[in-house]
Amino acid sequence: MTKIFGTDGIRCLVNQEPLSTETCLKISKSVAYVLRKKNKESSRVVICKDTRLSGYLYEPLVTAGFISMGMDVILVGPLPTPAVPLMIKTLRADIGVMITASHNTYEYNGLKFFDSFGLKLNSTIEKKVEQIVLNKKQYSKVINNSFVSGNAKRLEDASGRYSEFLKSSLVSKSSKKKLKIVLDCANGATYNIAPNIFWELGHRVITINNNPDGLNINRKCGAVDTKYLSEKVLLEKADIGFAFDGDGDRLIVIDEKGKEVDGDKIIALFCKNFVKPKNRANQHDVIITIMSNMGLEKYLTQKLKLKIKRTAVGDINVINQMKKSKSLIGGEQSGHIIMSKYSSTGDGILAALKISEIICNKKQRPSNLFNLYQDYYQEKINLVYKKKTSKLIKILDNLKKNKTFNNKNIRSIVRLSGTEPLVRILVEGQNEIIVKKLSDKLKNSVRPYLG
Repeated sequence: MTKIFGTDGIRCLVNQEPLSTETCLKISKSVAYVLRKKNKESSRVVICKDTRLSGYLYEPLVTAGFISMGMDVILVGPLPTPAVPLMIKTLRADIGVMITASHNTYEYNGLKFFDSFGLKLNSTIEKKVEQIVLNKKQYSKVINNSFVSGNAKRLEDASGRYSEFLKSSLVSKSSKKKLKIVLDCANGATYNIAPNIFWELGHRVITINNNPDGLNINRKCGAVDTKYLSEKVLLEKADIGFAFDGDGDRLIVIDEKGKEVDGDKIIALFCKNFVKPKNRANQHDVIITIMSNMGLEKYLTQKLKLKIKRTAVGDINVINQMKKSKSLIGGEQSGHIIMSKYSSTGDGILAALKISEIICNKKQRPSNLFNLYQDYYQEKINLVYKKKTSKLIKILDNLKKNKTFNNKNIRSIVRLSGTEPLVRILVEGQNEIIVKKLSDKLKNSVRPYLG
């Protein structure tokens, strides 16, 4: 084991490294050692989780690590990831932890850590934690010399606090029009709170995949698989459908015609309604990633006259750049939508509420509202690799430099996933036939090196 943190916190198969029981305990103790405010008499950590079965394994492990370091733990139970920064703020905590593997199925779990400002840990802090965990001499210094340990308690009104925060993001003078909405909760962390919020706001709510059993999270449902949601929207003749992922920080939309609307189209809608050009040096109005469609880039820059910046994949990269550029909107094609006015991380329910607000106020069908630009054709391929070898890395580097796959007519990305053992390939262009031909060529070039 040489690396612990990936693109978005820590994530792996349950009981595998770096989330074996022993290493998990080391990680939580080391995070406490690095982040705890030493001059405070009482330090707090908020621990949240999604609905996967292994949450029962990792919640007590992480709790024990922080308590052993003299920190008090506040357990808030199953809630979406974006609830953690809010709880940190309202409970004046030093650290927040979300136990989740996001969009992965139940065989996986992970840990996302937040600092006292509600921000995900930066790479410098992650490297410090890694160095301590992986070095016996350094880890031996991680000790609480006091006989006094911390304590743990459950917060009963956590979901109520988060719900009221979400409703406060809506404009009070919103239209009285109400929608027929289908919610797909992915059998995850939004299963209870999302239906309640939309019902409380007066909408007619139909909910699917809201019966988590610990094993069915993200299984052929939610933001990763919208097929059933699309069918349900058409069957119910609903106005719109919203699909969340397992930890509720992503959103994919289904319009009234059953068509999927990705994160790029959501970003475009929000920019049209909420963002005005700043025209300030060294600042950007909108932050997107290298995966975002060129159609979105042209719409933002040419139609809305906004300054954009692309980052590497991962919402932490988007968030960090948004902070530097003081951007209001940022996000990923996969459905992470960050609205810095309200939250420091992606929030699926918040994005769904703001979309509902726009629909009600504009009095237009979603298919019209989201019809803002023409997508370039994209071909995406995921290839499983057995081992990250030097030959695999070398071929990926060579393909990135090859002008056959990157020129004025074609854009391609080949990269290793930061969360799974996958080589991810994206080829984009206006000519579908050429895109498919080149994506096959890339796939065949990589395959011999997968092991």
